[in-house]
Amino acid sequence: MAVKSLGYLVISARNLDAWRDFACNFAGLMEAASDRDDVALFRIDDRPFRLWVEKADRDALVAPGWECADRDDFESALAKLAAAGRPVERADVMEARARKVYELARSSDPAGNPMELFYGRFVDYAPFVSPAGVSGFVTGDNGDMGLGHIVLTAPDFDETHRFYKEVLGFGDTDLGRFYLAGGGPDDAGVGFAFLHCNGRHHSLALGQMPENPSGAVHMMLEVKALEDVGRAYDRVLNSKGKVHLSATLGRHVNDKMTSFYMRTPGGFDLEYGWNGLVIDPATWVPTTSLSVSDWGHKWAHESE
Repeated sequence: MAVKSLGYLVISARNLDAWRDFACNFAGLMEAASDRDDVALFRIDDRPFRLWVEKADRDALVAPGWECADRDDFESALAKLAAAGRPVERADVMEARARKVYELARSSDPAGNPMELFYGRFVDYAPFVSPAGVSGFVTGDNGDMGLGHIVLTAPDFDETHRFYKEVLGFGDTDLGRFYLAGGGPDDAGVGFAFLHCNGRHHSLALGQMPENPSGAVHMMLEVKALEDVGRAYDRVLNSKGKVHLSATLGRHVNDKMTSFYMRTPGGFDLEYGWNGLVIDPATWVPTTSLSVSDWGHKWAHESE
């Protein structure tokens, strides 16, 4: 595969302190040292950062950072991007150094979603210590499962889906069609593609929806214990509305994740979960899910 994991997320923010409060006090991430006053960094494992939050005039996801295994895979991915007619911009050595990677490039998918690609695993060997007492986050051995997953919109659904498979080497895990309007003859349903690039059930999901002004539908972080989910859920419930609860606790049918959703300062949601399904990419046969959850996950808009 050209891409092996979701390495990091780049996020823009009008208020860095709002992100510090949310990330550290509610999600339990650890703030990392930053060389820049206009950038806040957050870590969940031995990587120097997993979230790069930069001061800007809008709150949104800027780009996911997709990790390649080595320079050969990195160069192969860039060549395939160029051959597919996508723009390729190589970052200079100082930008790569700031991201703590060997080499860095930028591009976008056919739906216009920006992305960064890189290779080179930097670690600083500093222990992860959660300020909220989270026992730890699941990123796999040596971080090989990545930080979690990201869900993007894709109005040009079929073209964008095909792009991630043929150009970047993702595989299909689940091709969901969810009937959010209750089904029936007039409900065509909404297509979703859940795509893997390692053993995590999905590192990327695409929704057949219009472009999201926040740059993403949601991101996901997976914790090591159910108690971590429950305690974070309590922190949100006890925040007196400071953090918006987007969906109640529930369990998804396709990736078996027990989770809830809360709104980030970026305007997109954070799915906070435990016990996600791990697959064998070599033998997995794609499924098609017709419902979202076994139980729970009552969305806030459903009660409005």
